[in-house]
Amino acid sequence: MNNEKNVKNLNGIVFILFMIIFLIGSDTFLVSPLIPTLSKSFNVTVSEVGLLVIAYSLPYAICGFAFGPLSDKVGRKVMLKWGILAFTISTFLCGCAWSFWSLFFFRVLSGIAAATSPQVWAIIGDLVPFKKRGHVIGIVAAALSISQILGVPFGAFVAGAAGWRFSFYALGILGVIVTLLVIFALPVIENTTAPVAKAASSELSHSLKLVLTNKRAVAGLLVTFFMMFASFGMYSFLGAWLSNSFNMSVSTIGTVIVVVGFGNLVGNLSGGFLGDAFGKGRVVIIGLTILAVSLILLPYTSSNLIFAMVCIFLWLLSGGASLSSLNSIVSELVPSLRGTVMSLNSSFMYMGTTMGVIVGGVAINKFGYVGLGFANGISAFIAMLLICYLITRQRCDGYFVSDKETCPADSVAI
Repeated sequence: MNNEKNVKNLNGIVFILFMIIFLIGSDTFLVSPLIPTLSKSFNVTVSEVGLLVIAYSLPYAICGFAFGPLSDKVGRKVMLKWGILAFTISTFLCGCAWSFWSLFFFRVLSGIAAATSPQVWAIIGDLVPFKKRGHVIGIVAAALSISQILGVPFGAFVAGAAGWRFSFYALGILGVIVTLLVIFALPVIENTTAPVAKAASSELSHSLKLVLTNKRAVAGLLVTFFMMFASFGMYSFLGAWLSNSFNMSVSTIGTVIVVVGFGNLVGNLSGGFLGDAFGKGRVVIIGLTILAVSLILLPYTSSNLIFAMVCIFLWLLSGGASLSSLNSIVSELVPSLRGTVMSLNSSFMYMGTTMGVIVGGVAINKFGYVGLGFANGISAFIAMLLICYLITRQRCDGYFVSDKETCPADSVAI
């Protein structure tokens, strides 16, 4: 089936892609509410249970460097089919873990399998024209926000009602459904630049070299890195800050995070549409500016809960809006190696998240939460400067114009 026929069935394809991201996102946010329970179940410390996050995220980040070029060579559906199947099996195995280190190993397998999921963004790039791509990416990216909103209470509820193992079993059942959708309902997606892609990706290392020596591609990847550094660097310590500032209980903190998490959902949905209407570059620049200011100001709202909630909502709203338009821009940086670029983008995302947590911990120990906010705000500001650089490298390519404006034909090429 060629892509012209696939476009006619775009709604069905988008639904499948939405479910893939929802599945992976739910797994990502599942462990957090289970940490106290897992600590007691395996008789290990909370900090040791925290290693399960690294067990998942580090393999994900590393495997992105290989899976992206491989998808450009063998096809998007092949990668997703085997990846989601392996992810589902690994998730069931997590529920069967007999020791902490067996669970650690199964989380590593889950992270490796989940590293195939960035092909979702490559598929959107293959099917949807750049100037209309923002709202489609926004809809699919909303699945991550919804999984965040539902993942924390769902994991806690199932674990409380039937035990932590059933949290993984329930997610595994969802994985079976998504696997069947990918195998039987997702059509084969033709790479929009298939001949070039196969030639360029004949050697995986060559594909990586082509992307990582492209200044614009590296700039785009670094925008993702610094943006996730800023947003998740603060998010990781949000619960501790709320507890310290307002003496909130764990359940209250969970409720607050779910409520303000709707800001991220609104941002994902609106950011894509706004990017298509007014220019994706504009949305990212404005969003990152608001993000930087919100992160810097947040620690100063510790005496007023209303101001704090407004600040957190603006932070998540601007972050969600920026991410939708940014993914659209990144997907067009090297079209011939789109799978490679989007996998690397996810790898940089997880690397940024990891570094944000590490630096955030150091900042809190030395300078308190004010230092944390400042460090993350500076990171968001650096991301904003990088996207400005990316736009000035090729001003009129759709990054800074709306879908109603036109550009000279020779400036559209990447």
